[in-house]
Amino acid sequence: MTRSKKKLGAFLIAALVLCAGGRFLLAQEKATGKPPQKDESRQPAVYEVLAKGVVGSAPFEVQFKSAALRLEIRNLVMGRGETEAIPTPTRIVLEVRQGAVTTTINQEKQARQQGDFWVVEKGSSFTIENPGEVAVLRAIYIFEGKS
Repeated sequence: MTRSKKKLGAFLIAALVLCAGGRFLLAQEKATGKPPQKDESRQPAVYEVLAKGVVGSAPFEVQFKSAALRLEIRNLVMGRGETEAIPTPTRIVLEVRQGAVTTTINQEKQARQQGDFWVVEKGSSFTIENPGEVAVLRAIYIFEGKS
């Protein structure tokens, strides 16, 4: 019986140490002052209409220092239906992030599934058809030369 009492006593002491340690850590967190806050510099998502039927997020720009190259990365979002012609001011690498779409590039139709990548060349005729509810594509615009 004394052996089980020793185990019970050791367990109670360990539990008290854990509780006291937890209270100490909570007290330290409260003593640091302000609670964790949201990133105040983060702006709400802003979308612009790229063509009838599709919107694009604000571009995230990357300017390379080692080469005359700039990337603009944005998400394209569309509901069910077909877009009008989407402008292609430069070469664009696209990826289906959600949904499945059919693209028409220079009158050539191609089914695209989630995870598919493809390239649309500058000046190409480009439309997207979405048979589902929502499709999200990642678009990486590649601008070559000094800008």
